[in-house]
Amino acid sequence: MNFYGQVRRPAVVQGIMMARRMNHNHRGLMKWAMGRMDISSVKRMLDLGCGGGGPLSMLSKQAPDAKYVALDLSRDMLRMTCKVNCDLKDEQRLSPLWGSVSSLPFKDGSFDAVLACETTYFWPELGQDLKECRRVLSDDGRLFLVQETWDAPQWRERNESWQKGFRMTFHSLEGYRELLVRAGFQEITTFTEESEGWFVMIASPNERGN
Repeated sequence: MNFYGQVRRPAVVQGIMMARRMNHNHRGLMKWAMGRMDISSVKRMLDLGCGGGGPLSMLSKQAPDAKYVALDLSRDMLRMTCKVNCDLKDEQRLSPLWGSVSSLPFKDGSFDAVLACETTYFWPELGQDLKECRRVLSDDGRLFLVQETWDAPQWRERNESWQKGFRMTFHSLEGYRELLVRAGFQEITTFTEESEGWFVMIASPNERGN
């Protein structure tokens, strides 16, 4: 698998190296995002496209009583997530699961939080996949989208190079918002870090405070 493929679905030795790099590179993004996300009351979180487990490791410090399901298409990433979060695994608070966001093997309303960090660029059908997120989320739960870019003129040249190499798909902030509304989310709050191009969207099926 070439470099571009390793970004989409890290695997074997090269994938582990890529995941370590992403864990390191995403620390700044996650630290900023966590300042806008209150997950202290979360009891059951689904981490979609968990990758190397770095974001989950950081977030779990804010939700000491929560249990987590980490889902990824790469079994190597699931093993790495368990290694990075060995304390959660030892406490039986982390369940790794191989699978796709397009067909989540959970009952309706199974989680009170769903995290998608740096992953929606690769989802097969973003609109339908967001509906699947809504399905497994409780009515008072929240979906957290954390990403380091969106489709905007100031990022277009960079995004186009990523689209070509990594086959990533980007939307405008309004585009993401419209897809979330169509998926069944009513309250959507957006935070942006303009100098870096980062954003967090917090979406809830019902109107509530974030």
